[in-house]
Amino acid sequence: MKEKNDTVCVILAGGRGKRMGTTETHKVCFPVLGRPAIARAIDSYKQAGLKRFLVVVGQMAREVMGTVAADHPEVSFVFQAEAKGTGHAALVAARSLAADGFQGRVLITMGDKVVDPSVISGLLESGEGAESPVMSMITLPFSGKDGAGRVLLGGDGEILGIVEKKDIEAARRGGGAIAVGNQNLTAADIETFDARGNGSIYLYQFSALWEALNRLRPDNEQGELYLTDTVGLFRAANRSIGSVAVDDPEMVMAFNTPGELLAIEEVLARRGKPGRVRASAKQALGRERLKPAREWVGLLQSSGSPLDAVFRETYGLDEQVLEEHRMQMLEVARAFMKRFGADREVIICRAPGRINLMGRHVEHRGGDVNVMAISRETVVAAAPRDDDVVNLVNVNAEFPDRTFRIRDLLDETSWEDWLEFIDSNTVKQVLRDAPGDWSHYARAPLLRLQQESANLRLTGMDCLVGSNIPMGAGLSSSSALVVAFAEAAIAMNGLDVEIADFIDLCGEGEWFVGSRGGNGDHAAIRVSKIGAISHLGFFPFELKGQSNFPDELCLVVADSAIQAKKSAGAKDAFNHRIAAYNIGQQLLQKRWPAAAGAAHLRDLAPERLGVHASDLYRALTLLPEFPKREELRRLYETEKLGGLDRIFATHADIGPYDLRGVVLYGLA
Repeated sequence: MKEKNDTVCVILAGGRGKRMGTTETHKVCFPVLGRPAIARAIDSYKQAGLKRFLVVVGQMAREVMGTVAADHPEVSFVFQAEAKGTGHAALVAARSLAADGFQGRVLITMGDKVVDPSVISGLLESGEGAESPVMSMITLPFSGKDGAGRVLLGGDGEILGIVEKKDIEAARRGGGAIAVGNQNLTAADIETFDARGNGSIYLYQFSALWEALNRLRPDNEQGELYLTDTVGLFRAANRSIGSVAVDDPEMVMAFNTPGELLAIEEVLARRGKPGRVRASAKQALGRERLKPAREWVGLLQSSGSPLDAVFRETYGLDEQVLEEHRMQMLEVARAFMKRFGADREVIICRAPGRINLMGRHVEHRGGDVNVMAISRETVVAAAPRDDDVVNLVNVNAEFPDRTFRIRDLLDETSWEDWLEFIDSNTVKQVLRDAPGDWSHYARAPLLRLQQESANLRLTGMDCLVGSNIPMGAGLSSSSALVVAFAEAAIAMNGLDVEIADFIDLCGEGEWFVGSRGGNGDHAAIRVSKIGAISHLGFFPFELKGQSNFPDELCLVVADSAIQAKKSAGAKDAFNHRIAAYNIGQQLLQKRWPAAAGAAHLRDLAPERLGVHASDLYRALTLLPEFPKREELRRLYETEKLGGLDRIFATHADIGPYDLRGVVLYGLA
């Protein structure tokens, strides 16, 4: 059996990657989560046991060599003077190895690969043993859109050959045939074969590779030497070809555009994060927070109590403001004691309202917002229960008492996927039976936390709620309820949730009530501090800075006397705009190549895409102006796009979609 260090890893990095939109940085040197792609790739190959590396460089060779050498100084390089295809690049490397008398195995891959080390380990193991094939390769699920080539399979799953997409298109236009092993196939013939996607990672016996590379001919649409043609040569000679099928495309990724690079970064960021909700003994409630209701009343009634310092730190030094907050909490604590008993141990949670100074309604597109909390807030006094029942009582008699079980809806329908759960008929029926009910905003974060932590069983609580945030005033009275109950549930159950995850879960939780907004309000409520403006970024969440509000300025929040309650009509209008964003971005990605793969609207920025601002605004003319639903259905069918039914399901049909206007607002 060969040792892994008998294998040389050849990395092809001679091309430049024109679709990345810049002539200043080689594609393989673009950072992936802060680390150059090629350096990250070599990290993975080393983790799989490889020790010897040969990188083929060509265009921008000095940058590639410097980038690699900075982290992997032992790597060797060979120069490809003229880019004549992957087969030619491999031949340049093979000539260098042959000159050294190399007789081991060669793993050939590309410099833009982001690969899990286990995939490489599996490929290396597949090529071991006395009966090892002359070549083994990685295959992926075939999507039909794969530009890396189509791996044709025979009846028993054996690899017949690899056909490039451009050659299929050329054969379709000209009616010619494509040589695949011993067969000549038309474009129509190729469509009849089972296929896999080409992972573009190959393991060869060097002697067989050397022979095949010297037999390659540029008989293809590109006029280049294809490394993939070695498969056909081996097949025609009846030599064995092995494969390792990888069914998770996220295990083998590559990028050609800035959008695809961003998508890879999101996968890696998600993969590197632990579960968003974790049980933690360190977070268990202690006596400093969980006290009998009568003790809370005593602390809130007396001056000079330990709460005074907390109040001043939280609310500032204005005596009138401090007294208002003390009296509000005292009212809630007394009401709890009267309803549930003086000896029940209670935690008190608070969540302020907020104002958005700049960046309104763009955080769900990845945009930044600048926010402040206000001095009005929601207060929740909650006592733990032994079951999962939640009892809600409001000091405002306008809101009737409510009772629900945390898991009742989760037990009635599938809840493995949060979006599928909230789009289920069960949830829709609950919202129809009690439209706009205040209890939905308590239920929402508890359901989201429970769905995220399926291995835990959240405890219920008896709650007394009070709020002085004006309703329907654009000050996030409903989101304050969501945040306050999320805080109570996390504290009550001893959960460990990072602040960014807390904010995301609150935003996703509020989708339960029917809206499809972002989490900017929840972030503002959670991170704001007295007298400061918070600058917030999203995807991922980031507190980018907090600036003290200037002493010489005063911000007046004036009552317009216009209410914006989240009734069915208001939700439909809001979700209608969200739908315009989603549809507009999908169509731009389909119709404008520069936008392909962009994860969020904020990624369609000129400096990210390598285009002029005028190009970006001109691209908006690719969107229909005011399409109605029936026009969009026809358009999506023609463009072969999916997801429209889910988008439409969030709101009633209230008229045409202002695609250009909404997307322009978000971009601007």
